[in-house]
Amino acid sequence: MQTAMRQYATTIDYSDNEVWKARVRIIELPDSDTHNRFSLLLELYQVLLITKAVFKEQVLLLDASSGTLYPELLACVLIGLLPIRHQPIIALAGEMYNPNGGLRGKLERLLIRLADRAITRYIAWSSEELEVFPRLWKVSPAKMRHCRFFYTFSEADIAYPLPPAEDYIFAGGNAHRDYEPLLEVARRMPERRFVIATNRLNGRADLPPNVTAKAVAHEEYVHLMRSAAAVVIPIKQGLMRSAGQQTYLNAMALGKPTIINRVFGVGDLVEDGKTALVVDGSPAGYLRALDWVFDPANAAAVSHMCQDARGTVRNHFDYAHHLYSLLEILDEAYQERYGALVQNG
Repeated sequence: MQTAMRQYATTIDYSDNEVWKARVRIIELPDSDTHNRFSLLLELYQVLLITKAVFKEQVLLLDASSGTLYPELLACVLIGLLPIRHQPIIALAGEMYNPNGGLRGKLERLLIRLADRAITRYIAWSSEELEVFPRLWKVSPAKMRHCRFFYTFSEADIAYPLPPAEDYIFAGGNAHRDYEPLLEVARRMPERRFVIATNRLNGRADLPPNVTAKAVAHEEYVHLMRSAAAVVIPIKQGLMRSAGQQTYLNAMALGKPTIINRVFGVGDLVEDGKTALVVDGSPAGYLRALDWVFDPANAAAVSHMCQDARGTVRNHFDYAHHLYSLLEILDEAYQERYGALVQNG
């Protein structure tokens, strides 16, 4: 294939994969989130570095959701001002944008409209966004591609044997979570402990007595999930983008009974009842799923579901599959533009 060894450039650091490293150069950007503080100058410097890369790269893979001001999207706005012949292929990948209302929403739509002139591909983590994203942001559906996400725990994190399951239900994560339905479930299940690793419930004085909620370091997060009797991922309803894949894929890779509410992306990665339980996001939905998991009569079915989940995720939703899919999308975009130029000679 003409593009098989084509070299691309990216701001997304996947350099720990040898195949990726052989094909893709990393554009190193200064970290604008050092000490968890926003730095306007650093993010503007990122915009400058990305814009400069245009003059020596034919293909750029950029992160859709980096930074506070989305410097990589802002760079696309500037690149879009260049003549077409000086614009490289730009693929914007990652967590796409959830629309806001009011003035902020209008500014976001203007920003994406301006950036769209430079963007060749939008790579979303869920298939639902292939239809919804163009409608929301007025971009061409022909630019959309889907790349499935991957579990992020290390082989050591998911290694068997797991410790004996303890008597608590685990939930974790900060972004796009809604823990209120799960707190209501905890009130209805006073005999069960709930451990929630998040900072979203900091300072809450009304937590049920059987709920422990706090932010934890990564090592403790992994330990808590490995030792849990079940894992619940309560994602905010009404999102127009995917969220939470990393958490539920990690839980499934561990072979944990995993309960997720139905949002974008879940249908791409989960077979309801076969690899995890998909619910409607209501307290009653979570409660029914947890009752089924803990019913002794269902022990064999739960064990079978967990083993199916572990095998499916490790074999099909791993890091390597994700990277190969990204490379295929970049190769296709390159062939579409430069292959045609070669043929038309």
